[in-house]
Amino acid sequence: MVKKQRLEKFLSKHFVRYSLIPILVVEVALLVMYFSINAYISSKNINLLLNEAQSHSQAILENEANFISEKLNEVSKIALLLQNEHQAIFENPNRFGLPNNEPKFAIAQNGVFYKTNEIGASLYYSSKTPISQKEIDKATFTEAMDISLKSIVDINPDIVAAYFNSWDNMNRLYPFIPKVYEQYGEHINMEDYNFYYLANKKHNPDKKPVWTGAYLDPAGNGWMLSCIVPIYKNDFLEGVTGLDITIDRFVKNILNRKLPYDANLFMVDKDGMIIAMPEKIEELLGLKELKEHLYTDAILKTISKPEEFNLLKNKSPFAEHFKDLIKNNKTLSTLKIDNNEYLTLQQNINETNWKLMILIDKKNIFASIEYLKNLSDKIGYIAIVLLLVFYIIFFYLLLKKINKFSFSITQPIIDLSEQTSQIKETSNKVKILDTNILEISQLNQNFSEMINELNLKNKKLYDAKVFAEEANRAKDDFLANMSHELKTPLNSINVISDIMLKNKSNSLDETQLKNIKIINKCGKDLIYLITDILDLSKLDAKKTNLIIEKIDIKKSIQTIYDKFYEQAKNKNLEFVLEINEDIEDIYTDLGKLKQIINNLLSNSVKFTNKGQIRLKVQNENDFIKINIEDDGIGIAQENLNKIFERFKQVDSSTTRKYGGTGLGLAISKELCELLDIKIDVKSELNKGTIFELLIPKNFRNDINSSNEMLSVIEDKSTINSYENLELEKDSNKEKKTKDTVLILNNDPITFLNLITVLNKKYIVKQTNSLEKLIDLKNKNENSKIIIDISKLTDLERNQINEKLANNLIVLYSNDELDFINKNKIEKSFKLPISNEEMNSI
Repeated sequence: MVKKQRLEKFLSKHFVRYSLIPILVVEVALLVMYFSINAYISSKNINLLLNEAQSHSQAILENEANFISEKLNEVSKIALLLQNEHQAIFENPNRFGLPNNEPKFAIAQNGVFYKTNEIGASLYYSSKTPISQKEIDKATFTEAMDISLKSIVDINPDIVAAYFNSWDNMNRLYPFIPKVYEQYGEHINMEDYNFYYLANKKHNPDKKPVWTGAYLDPAGNGWMLSCIVPIYKNDFLEGVTGLDITIDRFVKNILNRKLPYDANLFMVDKDGMIIAMPEKIEELLGLKELKEHLYTDAILKTISKPEEFNLLKNKSPFAEHFKDLIKNNKTLSTLKIDNNEYLTLQQNINETNWKLMILIDKKNIFASIEYLKNLSDKIGYIAIVLLLVFYIIFFYLLLKKINKFSFSITQPIIDLSEQTSQIKETSNKVKILDTNILEISQLNQNFSEMINELNLKNKKLYDAKVFAEEANRAKDDFLANMSHELKTPLNSINVISDIMLKNKSNSLDETQLKNIKIINKCGKDLIYLITDILDLSKLDAKKTNLIIEKIDIKKSIQTIYDKFYEQAKNKNLEFVLEINEDIEDIYTDLGKLKQIINNLLSNSVKFTNKGQIRLKVQNENDFIKINIEDDGIGIAQENLNKIFERFKQVDSSTTRKYGGTGLGLAISKELCELLDIKIDVKSELNKGTIFELLIPKNFRNDINSSNEMLSVIEDKSTINSYENLELEKDSNKEKKTKDTVLILNNDPITFLNLITVLNKKYIVKQTNSLEKLIDLKNKNENSKIIIDISKLTDLERNQINEKLANNLIVLYSNDELDFINKNKIEKSFKLPISNEEMNSI
């Protein structure tokens, strides 16, 4: 119930609701738009910045890669110069002098042969190498290498050491190593180190500069990289010359450069081993870069970085990301670590085939945008606070004004309301209210006139009601008497016409039989119509009695299915029955339930030309659900609300084509309401219709029973069954004695007389569908085919040329004959066709 309220309060509330609240909503909407637009612009700017950062970072990475490649290439070129010089020294030692005068040598206690005067490069000979004059001469003439070794190390800030290692385990290295015999130990086998074997013929057949990975320097300089070149005398490898760059210096001089967005560079070799990385990458990977080393023992073989420095083997999320980047050769990707997102890019270094990686924190990219967004949000929050203060003051003052205004309007109306509330009966008169408000005075006058008018109209309505009830009773009596008077002669006509159709004496020709069949059909249609009108009359008069009894629903449904099966079969329709085996007996009126289902199935058969009709019965808790589904012409959505109205079909064309009075569904709907059955319909035009019945399992009603409707439905089924049986018998008899002619009957008027003539000599099978005609031809291969091509489309004529044989009898009106293959035509006739031409066919 709607809660009543005073007009004064009602006006105040409505003024607030429809005036003030919309203003507030608009203001809130503007604020929401402000924040939304701010967020949208920020989002667009973020995407724009991200794209710019990606392209800018890619350019930075390429520049850095080129820079590093140039640095490494510079070292490689220096190594090539040393290679040429040192090979020249070995080719002709006498051409080069001794830059540091005559060197002095000694043998240490551990047997190592070494240089004692600390000028130029230090010299070391393994204790396991026998020292003869040949070795002493090599140690002496290679002093010529010291000038270039010293110059390169002193001039180039990236190179920390330059050296030459010979095949017989001699090492010459600048800067000078005091007590070199302690640093290297008594023996060092050069061929065990990567800075030697990577330059031999097996690993470097081209004799070009080669870069090692990161390794621990035996000379005491910590972790480093080396660029090495082989020194050949003829085809003999005399040794390897190398230039060392420490990891520490590589990071400081190359990777620690200041980059935009505080980007971080690090480098890995082709096997995924990290060559060098700054502190930020160390933190993310959880590793400490190896730059220095505490030398407690001599380094007797190549010591590379541990496996955790290999991105392809490290199991951290950071390493897994770069593993994917390297393996799939991606140039750009996004990495997420501890809720922070990083932009990652990679670039090849052409000189060494290493990979230079760049890592950029996205926060650094978006810092300026985030600052502007936060500033805009602060401005928006301040605006919200100011608006709230303004509206609180504004609403308070405005509500006071509204209350005064409402009172001035409502008081006269309250007085009028008190006057009108005193009216208890329609005969009472309204007292004229003394008021200076014109509208209220007029309203009071109208009330007085309305009461008088209502009294007059109430009397007329009562008289009309009495007259209508008497007329309705007279109509029911008339219909009952008239139906009896009509049904008696109609039943006689139907019985006599049924007997005549059998033509046992063969005294009737085809035309006469056809006319009698028309009479028989019209008589049955009239009986159906009369029965439907009587049903409606009983429903209107509420004289329809119910017979509530226990029903075997499965048996009843099977009976209905059997009755309609032949009708569906005659139209080449597939009739499917699906019924749950666990369905139990129910209580309802069997006759009226059958009438409902029969009406729905009759419509499905009538309005379905091809496809299926499905009758489905299922358990549904306290109900039985029956679905009647078909693939018929369907009903448009806008017409679904009309189909249960009396004498209504969806349009006049449906009535002309399929016949019917439009009463079946109306009766079914009212019977469903009588039996508490829920009926629902779903349909789609040109796809089909589904009627759903939800029947209570235990319907109870104490109304007296009447079998009139039930007997009518049984009469209908008897008529249909008898008709189908007779047609089937005649058809079987004809099949044994006559040949078959197939007709595409797309114009019943054209073919009416022709079919009558042909039926005397042949079994005539006709259809209005070209597809069905082709199917019939496949089943009756030797049959003649008669087609009126004047009514066909170009597509259908092409189908005739492709799918039908060479025994066509073609009817045409103009020049349609040109579209049919002449080899397929046995005879052709121009319309209209004469009686002589019919006989000649």
